[in-house]
Amino acid sequence: MTDRVCRECGITNTEITAGVTDINGDPMCFADDDLCSWCQEHIQRQLEVDAARYRFLRNRQTRHVDFAAGGLFAGRIPENLILGGEDLDRAIDTELGMDIPHEEPLERRLAACLAECIDTPLMTGSLGGDARIPSQIRIGFFRPDIAERAAELLEEAGV
Repeated sequence: MTDRVCRECGITNTEITAGVTDINGDPMCFADDDLCSWCQEHIQRQLEVDAARYRFLRNRQTRHVDFAAGGLFAGRIPENLILGGEDLDRAIDTELGMDIPHEEPLERRLAACLAECIDTPLMTGSLGGDARIPSQIRIGFFRPDIAERAAELLEEAGV
């Protein structure tokens, strides 16, 4: 049998069989064909820390008010875009060459729906019955406060 060697620390199966222990005094073993138990635990801890770092960047709010407050954000250069959430996932997947189908983020779909609700006329006709003077009645005609709030939300969402 050939001696196995850990790809991370270089310890061999012969050394492990001879009773080498990890830094906690626990007996070591091979967790994988080329990875000892200590290195596997170490890599797992690193992965957990990396995941927490990514979640921090991914879950940052990307509104103008958040940018003004400053801090750490993920972005795309030279487009000068700040990315977060599903947009950041898609950008990273693209950079890694991964072809994963993605649906538009819920925030973007809701913003597009809101824009359509505000921009679509409720009624189209002609002013005073004169076909030469077309008119459109929109939600802002009845409730300008709703239309203004919708416009603010759309601007905040970047749509």
